[in-house]
Amino acid sequence: MLGKTLRSLRQKGADTAYLQSCLRDGRRGFWQDCLRDLRDRYHKRGMRLAAALAVTFLIPQSVAAAQKPTDMDQGTWDRLQDNVLEYDEIGDRIQNFNPTIQQIVSSIEESFDTVQGNAAEYDETLNDLEWLCQKAKDEGDYASAAMYQVNKTIAMQMASGLKKSTKKMDTTINRSTRQARKGLTSGCQQMMLAYNKMAVNKATLEKQVELYGAMAAMSSTQSGIGMATQVDILSANAQMHSAQTSLTSLTDQMASVKRSLLLMTGWDHDSDVVIGAIPKADMSQIDAIDLEADKVIAPTNNYTLIEMRNAAPADPDGNGKYTNSAYAARARGVEQGKQQLSITLDSLYQTLLEKRAALQAAETAFQSAQLKWNGANLKYQMGMLGRAEYLGEEIAYYAAKGAYESADLDVSQALLNYHWGVNGFGELAE
Repeated sequence: MLGKTLRSLRQKGADTAYLQSCLRDGRRGFWQDCLRDLRDRYHKRGMRLAAALAVTFLIPQSVAAAQKPTDMDQGTWDRLQDNVLEYDEIGDRIQNFNPTIQQIVSSIEESFDTVQGNAAEYDETLNDLEWLCQKAKDEGDYASAAMYQVNKTIAMQMASGLKKSTKKMDTTINRSTRQARKGLTSGCQQMMLAYNKMAVNKATLEKQVELYGAMAAMSSTQSGIGMATQVDILSANAQMHSAQTSLTSLTDQMASVKRSLLLMTGWDHDSDVVIGAIPKADMSQIDAIDLEADKVIAPTNNYTLIEMRNAAPADPDGNGKYTNSAYAARARGVEQGKQQLSITLDSLYQTLLEKRAALQAAETAFQSAQLKWNGANLKYQMGMLGRAEYLGEEIAYYAAKGAYESADLDVSQALLNYHWGVNGFGELAE
């Protein structure tokens, strides 16, 4: 601000004696006095400028579009915006498009813009002080010249410190958003898994509605020629309506999850975006897990334990003085939390093994259903299987297929839960 003040006064014709008096005044806050003098002198002009700015801020401003990170290639950046949300894109969508994260980043960037502006003003101040210093020397006023030189040194140090701080912006953004990014990424991954599991169930239900409808129509036809009873018709219709009701409810749930998922990843809730499929579970990840090693790492990452370690010890007297026993109590609490987290990891790992076993069983059942379905197709083509039996085998096949796909997603879910249990969000078991 000083640089602008001096330059503005010079441009307005203020004489050297007045400028020197502004800086010779050794009272604390002489820069503020100089600014106040400038404000008083040009109050009317300032009021006009303020009115113009007020009109500007009343005009709706568009939100700045996200910018491609310098360390991201163009192909990846384009893929993030192709209106297909893939599972492996969630982290990047959160970091670059999530409204909460962008608000934090914007706030930090604005703060650093202010710092950069202040650094630039100190640079301008240096030029003005250099001019005043030389002017004083030319006039033989060496006492004032020395004072200007001291102020130059101070301004130079301030500018240097501010410039150094601006280089830390990326680090500040990363640290300030790390926990929020992890939490939002975890939440979106959970929702995308849930959405995909719903999609599997929806496909099964749609097939059931189709097949039960065919069975109901067939029962009605057979009833007319005495080959099916009223009970058969009612049973087939009941199964069809049950499947239809479940399908309608599931479709509504999927729409709700999709809206939340789109909002969290930076799209409008009604955007025409396709939610991609979850890749098949990678069994090698389970084999690579070192549970005991993860139990050592997890407490360092766990945000609850981090908060406990950083919290002030108990202070019942409220005097800000902490006793050794208070520090010891905090340490015991942290140690207990570590043990609870270890129990959680044991449970998550055991669940992972159970889900893998369930997937193997579901895969075997699906393979068996596939063989039966292939045989049913062959028999039906040869006239060796009735329509009702054929539809029954088809329903059984699609049920087994859905169970297998759901079991695979359950393993992905268990892997995800274990991953975040190690990397910050493991709950402390009661």
